[in-house]
Order: sequence, then C-alpha cells, then structure tokens
Amino acid sequence: ASCMAVHEKFLLLGTHRGVLYVLDLNGNEIRCFTAHQATINDLSIDNAGEHFASCSDDGLVVVKALYSDDSSTYAFQRPVKSVSLDPLYSRRTTRQFVSGGLAGDLVVNTKGWFNAKSSVIHSGEGPIHAVRWRGSLIAWANDVGVKIYDILSHQRITYIDRPKGSARPDMYRCHLCWENDNTLIIGWADSIKIGVVKEKGSGEMVPGLPSKYVEIVSMFQTDYKISSIAPFNSDVLVLAYIEDEEEEEQGRHAMMSQRPELRIVAKTNEELSSDALPIHGFEHYKATDYRLDYMTADSLFYIVSPKDIVIAKPRDTDDHVSWLLERNMFEDALQMARSNSALLRQHRLVDIGELFLRHLLEHGEVDKAAAAAPGILKNDAGRWETWIFIFARFQQLKSIAPQIPVKDPQLPHMVYEMVLNTFLNTDPEGFLHILHVWPSDIYNVQNIIGKLKDKIKEKDSRILSDALAELYALNKQYDKTLQIYLRLKKDNVFDLIRKRNLFASVQDKVLLLMQLDEKEAIKLLVTHTDRIPVATVVHQLNKNPGLQHKYLHTLFIRDTVIGAEFHELQVSLYAAFDRKQLLPFLRQSNFYPLEKAFQICESHSYYPEMVFILGRMGNAKQALSLIIEKLEDVKQAIEFVQIQNDEDLWEDLITHSLQRASFVSDLLENIGGYAHFVDPIELIRRIPKGMAIPRLRDKLVKIIQDYLLQMSLIEGCKDLLWSDCVSLLCRLHAGQKCGLRVASGSQCWVCGSPILRGPGCGVVVAFFCGHVYHADCLKPSGDGGTTKRSTTPLKFTCLLCNQSGAGVSGRETTSRAGTARPAPRTVSGWDDAMMSSSKGFSQASTAVPQTQFFFL
Repeated sequence: ASCMAVHEKFLLLGTHRGVLYVLDLNGNEIRCFTAHQATINDLSIDNAGEHFASCSDDGLVVVKALYSDDSSTYAFQRPVKSVSLDPLYSRRTTRQFVSGGLAGDLVVNTKGWFNAKSSVIHSGEGPIHAVRWRGSLIAWANDVGVKIYDILSHQRITYIDRPKGSARPDMYRCHLCWENDNTLIIGWADSIKIGVVKEKGSGEMVPGLPSKYVEIVSMFQTDYKISSIAPFNSDVLVLAYIEDEEEEEQGRHAMMSQRPELRIVAKTNEELSSDALPIHGFEHYKATDYRLDYMTADSLFYIVSPKDIVIAKPRDTDDHVSWLLERNMFEDALQMARSNSALLRQHRLVDIGELFLRHLLEHGEVDKAAAAAPGILKNDAGRWETWIFIFARFQQLKSIAPQIPVKDPQLPHMVYEMVLNTFLNTDPEGFLHILHVWPSDIYNVQNIIGKLKDKIKEKDSRILSDALAELYALNKQYDKTLQIYLRLKKDNVFDLIRKRNLFASVQDKVLLLMQLDEKEAIKLLVTHTDRIPVATVVHQLNKNPGLQHKYLHTLFIRDTVIGAEFHELQVSLYAAFDRKQLLPFLRQSNFYPLEKAFQICESHSYYPEMVFILGRMGNAKQALSLIIEKLEDVKQAIEFVQIQNDEDLWEDLITHSLQRASFVSDLLENIGGYAHFVDPIELIRRIPKGMAIPRLRDKLVKIIQDYLLQMSLIEGCKDLLWSDCVSLLCRLHAGQKCGLRVASGSQCWVCGSPILRGPGCGVVVAFFCGHVYHADCLKPSGDGGTTKRSTTPLKFTCLLCNQSGAGVSGRETTSRAGTARPAPRTVSGWDDAMMSSSKGFSQASTAVPQTQFFFL
C-alpha cells in the first residue's frame, strides 16, 4: 500500500501497482479498481462519500463515483503528488478539485458545460508536495513553504516558510491537516506549526489585499521525524519515525529504522502518550512509507504501511483493565475499575474482584482476601455463599468468618451452621466468640445445642460449657444457663439472676452463691428479700455462722426490722465475729431478749455491753457497779449516772469512789461540770483524811473553773431568755392595742339593737372574738355598777363565748337576723365605727376574751 483515505462509511487504499481498493471499516474488500499504471500518491474523498479522487506518478488524476459508473480522468505532463476534492464535490455542479506535483503548478480543475477547465493558481516554487481543501480554504506545500488560498475571494492569504535547516522536501514529505475550518496543522520533518486563519478587523481592511490573515499559535521542534499528523481532541497525534545510527562493517555508519510510534503531543510540546505500533518489516521502511488518516466522530485512526493497516483508538478503562488482568495485576485492575466504574463497558467490577480473590487464595494471601471480600461481594447473597464454601475448601473459614454478613444480605441457615460446626470442631474459642457476635435468629439454635452436647460428651472443657450456657440463654432456657454458670463459678451469674428473674431457681443455692462471690451474693439476697425469704437464707447458712453473720449484719444495716426474728441469733453472732458492732446493734434493736443477751455478753465478759443491757433492764445499780469495778472508768460512770438522773446513783457513785484514791482523783477531775447534781464542796468534805490524791490542787482549780463556766452559761441563757420574753411581750402588747373594726350594721348581742345609735350612744364593748355589746347591757365581772369614764379598767366577759365554751374565732359571725358578717379585727372609717383613739378607750386586762371600749 502506498496511501489511504478514510470516510465514515469505507476505507480507500492505494497501492504501488496503481490498484485502488475500497474496504469496509473492518478491512474487508468491497470493490477493486485498476485506475493507474504507477504508484498512487494520494487519495481524496468528498464529505458525502460519493466521489473520490486519486493521483499517481503516471501523471493521471482519476475522479470516480463510488455508487455509479461516472468516472473522469485528467492527464498531466508530470507525476502528480497530491490531490484534494472540493469537500462539497457531490453537491456542486462545478465539480472542482485541486492537484499538484513535480511540474510545480497548483491546478484547480472545474467542470464546464462542454469540457473541463484548468486554472493554475500558483507555480514557480518547485514541486507541490501536499494539498488539502477545507471549506473555502486550500492549503498546499512546495519546496519554499506552505501557502493558503481562498477559493471564494481568489486571493492567497498567507505564506508560511519551510523550517530552516530541515532535510530535503522529497525525503520527509510535508503533512497538512485541517483541525477545523480555520486551524491548520503543519508537520514537516521534525517541526510542527499550528496556524489559525482569522478575519481582519474593519479598520485593517486594505482594498486589493486579502481580508484574512494567519496567526501561528504554536510552533515547536521534535526529536523524531514526522510521518503523518492528525488532530486529537485539543492535542496533536503524531506518527513518529525514529532512526538510530548503527556501525556496520569497515567502520561505516548507517541509520536503522525503529518501530514507528503513535504519540500524543500537547500544543505546548508536552508529550502525553507514546505507543509503539506492531508494523511488520519496519526496519526497512522510511518515513514516507507511512500514512495516517482518521475519523473524528469515532476517534479512530488508521495507519498504513506497505504491508499493514493498523487501527488505533484511544484506550478506555476496559482496555486498561484488560491489560492489567492479562499481566495478573488483579489488585491494580480492581482499583482502576473502582475508580472508573461508570466508564466500564466490557468488564464488571464484581468479576474483576472475584478474579482478585481467587488469585489471593491461590497465592496464600488468605487474610487479605477475607478483608477484601465485603467490598467485592457487597450484598450478593449467592456470591457470598459460593465464596464461603470456597474458603471452607481452602480450610480458611477462620479468616472469612468475621466478614460474613448477618444482615443485608442474610444467608441461608445452612451456611451459618456450617461455619459454626467447623469452628466447634477446630476452634472452640472462635466458636464461643461467634456465638457472642452473631444474632441467634440466623441459625437454628437447637441444632447447634445438639452438636455441642455431643462434642462435650467426647471432651468437656470450660469453653464448651460456657458456649452451651450461651446457647441455652439464646434459646431462653435460662435455668439451664444458671446451672452451668454456677458450676463454672462465673461472675455474671448474679446479673443473669436479676435480668432473667431466676430467684426461685437459687432459693436452695444460697451457700453456692456465697462461695462464688460473697459480696455480690449478700447484696443480691439482701436486696430481694421478697423473692428469697430471710429465713430461707439463714437456715441454709446454719453451718457457716461467719457467712450467716455477714448476711444478717448487711440486712440489719438496710432494714432494722425485717430480720427481727433473728436478732437474738445476731447477738451471739456479733459477740463471736464482730464485737465492735455489738453495742450499736444492742442500742438500735428492740427485738432481742435482754436476759439472753446479757448471758451471752457475760459469757464473753463484754462489760460495756453488759452495762448497757443492765441499764435497759432497769438494774442501774448493778450497771454502775460493773462500770466501777470492772471497767474502772469514772467518767463513764458519771455519764451513766447523769443519764439515769437518780440521786441515789450519785450517792452510790460517790460512796464507791471514796474507797480508792484513783477513783477520787478521777471524780474530782470530772465532777465540776455536774455541780447541779453533786455539790463539789460536800464531796471534798467526804474525802477521808490522809488519802493521798495526785495533783489535788489542779483538780480543785478545774472544779472551780468548770463551776464558773457552768454558772456563766446559765447566766447567759437567762439573759437571752429574758430578752426574748420582753420582745414577745412588746409584740403582744402592740397587737392588743390595735383597733377592732365594727361594722355599721352590727347589733348588740344582748339587746339586739344597733350598736351605733348615733352620737352620744354611750360606751361600746368589743371582744377579739368578734362579738360586740353595749356597755350598759353587760355587767362587769368585778364590782357592780354602770360603766363610766374612768382610768380604772373594768372586767367584762363575752356572754356568748362563756356560755358555749368556744374560744376566740376568726370566722364570720352571724347576727340574730341571720346576716353574715366577718369577725371584726380593726376599726376604720366613720361609716362603720369611730377610731377608739379619737374618743379614748380602756381595755380590760383580765377579760376572756379580751375587750376594747369605744366611747361614742
């Protein structure tokens, strides 16, 4: 093959033999033409794909219709190197095309009414190496450079010179490619230039000159030779021809061709990608032996060499994934697929993941495979089931078990039971852990219990028993769980009893609970005496009095009454195990027999406790005798006698104390504070003459100081009491001096006439109980006579209150007419009554209820 042109419908392939082939896009031959007698140099297809043109070294240009027999042949004197049809050739009647070759003329051929017309638009600058037509613009290259011609205005727009120092044009053909209607890409030898055709502004227009100009937007050199060029998105696709210098025989150097490469280069000369092409015989080819054409819509690029046609397309995610999988790079393939899952068309993420899992298992990376499984299998229950059995076949269920889903998705019971059974036989600890982690509704608990019981029969262990207890709990057989916990002496047995209300099951296992955890057992038993009676606990602990004491002591602290029937027993238990708590117990409890308690304390010689019991029994003298004779504690004896408040006991205390000097010394030291019970002077007089008392002087001084302190406290208290009495008396006097309110409609409770009969009605007597009378209707309780103005207080009493025995009331009082009126408290306003202070009043100091007089 010598050249190629591509259309979205077909391929056009020219050969060195002058034969022209029409191929489909897969390379299958459709038609074949023998159009030339020499090498076909260039091909061109119009936009519609209905006509194509070919040129050859035989000097002919053939334009042929693809779907008809229409064909035109144009002969030139010299070989034609390039041809380009009008893009709208099939739609226009002019049927134009442009061609050029070794003659150096750029010729535009136009079809006329009777014959074709040829127009030379440029000549004289050497052979025409390439020509391309896009829209109204024609670009061509000769030995000097590249020019652009506007077919509509018939003007040459610009000139772009050939790179300086480049090789001969016939060695490295110039390649022209229109990226769009205004952008031209030029590749020549090792140089790339990109020019943009622009319209001049209205102010830049000059008559007779082109209205357009070209701006070079990019220009750079390459380290390889350019065999073809094409646009690729916003970058440039280059078919690179690479040569290396090799030394041959006799010291000569020759250039050897390397495999051609398809490179993507940014317009800033940044290489983005490079791929070597699988071309046969590339060692013998030159740069001019390769051609490249493309289909923009499908991003397909066709590279032709003398023996091959290579189709190139941009690599997508599927291609990259396939490449990684072919090289067993499964992890990278999975990562690539996850990052670009939306772009996958041929591969599925789960399939790639499964290949990765199988690869890991086959290479012994079991833990890594197990960790990756959830992200790969996700919610696919069927795949989970399959892979669990695969792990089981590799005997690696221990690794996958923590990752097995128990919800969303939930697998069949058989799968979970298979895993549990495997762990039961190989890893009891793992079996117990799974029971704690997995919910019980995903497998048949009864089936697992049966298998576990069979295993325990073969070989029992604490772990298996613990697992059986857990299964019984999951199956709500809590009594069996409790039995195992008690046998294993597990700490959480108490939580189980409380949570599952198993008190009835442990009523006969009190001692076992105590042996398991004494503190927790007592706490449980004391807190739930309604479920486990006190008598039941005490009787089961009869052979363990120490535990019996701790239980009853804790119970007594919680409630002093609930275990009253065992307080007699507690006295002996306290005496035997905890004497410090015996006396507080004796003081707080009222439910033990005093005689029995005294006997117990007497048997242990617990004298303080005996003293207390004797005091409670009323035998104070014997108690005092114990304090003096056994305890020899005068201070305690004094306190005891003070509590009893018995003068005879004081006498007994003094009598016993005078018999020993040490007692007299202690008595003198502590008696000062009790001078109101014992006269210290009398005590000193009764001390036998000649008795040696240590530090007698200091003790006498202390007696005097204690006595003075006591007297000072008494005087201070008297002063405070007197002050309070005076303050309260003043408040009482002030309250009784306040006026009482008498309603204008009030009636005398004796005569029934209105109290206020007008000016000069006389004296009105009002009581704090609310009853009012005319003074002349009442008789003083003292001497007889009528009430008159006098400073001598009169003694009146309320007739109604004295008759009924009622006291002063703050409620409403009712008149004879039945009208309710509130109990009068103050006097206010002339409409109701006159203030007593305006006319003067006197108050009966001894009347009950107290009275006030109003002189009106």
